[in-house]
Amino acid sequence: MNSTMNRAARLLTAPAIALTLVLPVLAVTATPAAAAADDYTFTNSDGTLNATGTGDGNQISVTPDGTNFKNWRLIKLNDPGTFNMASTSSGKCVYASQPATQQSCGKPGEEWHFRPVDGKPNTFGIARRDDSSGTEYCMDNRGGLHLWGILAQPNICNGSASQEWTVPASKAAEARQLGLDYYADLCSKKTSTCSWTEKSEGQPEVLPRQPASSVWFNDTSGTMKQVFTTIYHSGWAQSFSAGLSTSVGVSVPVQAMISSQLTATQTYTSDSTTVNGIAIDVPSKNYGWVDFAAVGKKVTGTWTFNTDNQPWTADATVTVPVINSTAGSTMYVAHTSATGPDTGTGTTDQDVKPAALAKTTTSTVDMPKGAHLTAYKGGVRAIDDTDGSPIATILPGTVKATDGTTHTFSVTVDGNKVTQTIDGVTGTTIDGTVTPPTFAVGAGEPAPVGVGASKPALAAKAALGMRSVAADDKDKDKDSRMACIGQKMATGIIGGFFGTIEAGGAGAMPGALGGLAVGIVTCK
Repeated sequence: MNSTMNRAARLLTAPAIALTLVLPVLAVTATPAAAAADDYTFTNSDGTLNATGTGDGNQISVTPDGTNFKNWRLIKLNDPGTFNMASTSSGKCVYASQPATQQSCGKPGEEWHFRPVDGKPNTFGIARRDDSSGTEYCMDNRGGLHLWGILAQPNICNGSASQEWTVPASKAAEARQLGLDYYADLCSKKTSTCSWTEKSEGQPEVLPRQPASSVWFNDTSGTMKQVFTTIYHSGWAQSFSAGLSTSVGVSVPVQAMISSQLTATQTYTSDSTTVNGIAIDVPSKNYGWVDFAAVGKKVTGTWTFNTDNQPWTADATVTVPVINSTAGSTMYVAHTSATGPDTGTGTTDQDVKPAALAKTTTSTVDMPKGAHLTAYKGGVRAIDDTDGSPIATILPGTVKATDGTTHTFSVTVDGNKVTQTIDGVTGTTIDGTVTPPTFAVGAGEPAPVGVGASKPALAAKAALGMRSVAADDKDKDKDSRMACIGQKMATGIIGGFFGTIEAGGAGAMPGALGGLAVGIVTCK
């Protein structure tokens, strides 16, 4: 099989601990470790999937009494829904040979995904896909009895009982989630592998707004026009039944499948090249930013995934962005205000859902040669090593806790490592929302976001968002480069900000730093 998958991996659970004991050749004489609560086991009609030993090349078998090394942990890969299966006894991964064996993890041929079985909520195929032919291979019995049981190997999926593996009830939801991620991603790329049947449509409703740009402060004495680079939003979203959702977006081909079954509804359409900049006239001493405001219709239906005449289904609710509805239209909305979006008077603050935020987070920035980071006025400044001039300065946002208190960040810099600590937090996390960091390129000084008119001193010398360089910089090429770096940082903030809300971590500062590093290299 020539399936090529990104194998950059991270453990879904705690890493497996490799045994250092010298085990006998035949695993039946060894004593396996007891099952842990977060381990997977896989059982079909003939027994339990297990490794026959703890070394490279040990075969994978199906043992009726399950006395061998039967406990597994999953290592999630970057491609949606894909994973390696690592033995908890050896830390080695199942390789799709004939018969199946185990070897060191991170190699081609170790990528698997789950295929749910309709009507059997705890039962899944353990599958691999040949991208060139579209054929799927499922873990199966090889046939024939051996000393340690029946050998296992991947065969062409055929729906037989020996290809249906039951997992512990505690792992079924996670396994189905992984299966949905894999097949939803496949569907988004190859719509021939799926079909949609609509059941009902709701009425259009206004959805929570999402930040779509950095925040910029006009510290001049007159109105200034600022162009905001916006992050792309399709407005589409999808969730599946049983409380599951998928990280896979709703692709344009899938949008067309769903739209074709809608009643008289005009959907909002946009792509990443349609909206990439919005110009706003920002009054003196005011903030400017852009929101994505969606009006959506909830549509329920059933997806049927069918790759080789073995269909399985999943009920889903899809949010379809619409225009010209009784509730309004989906659009980007520009804002200006004397107070930033985090003060409660802006529109975005009330729309962002609180999340559990880690008290301390550390990120490593891949800074290019010729530049270094240093702590600066509670934030981070990048310095050009050639002349010591500042390239950019980033100040962290704030955390607004669910109890109404506001917390600042303390930032430390150690080489390329930047650590943020939320001030005034006694535990390891705090529930709340994070405002994006602010920044200036060149020698400009960022101003704290959300500073009210009653505190004008704190907003002095502000140069946020994509503002260029200090006023005495007359070099047009350098000015253009700085503006480019600012755009990269703004894009990084936006992407990191969404990571903050969804993942419960302080992601916007690392996003800005990542954009800075990219900008230094790519902006000329």
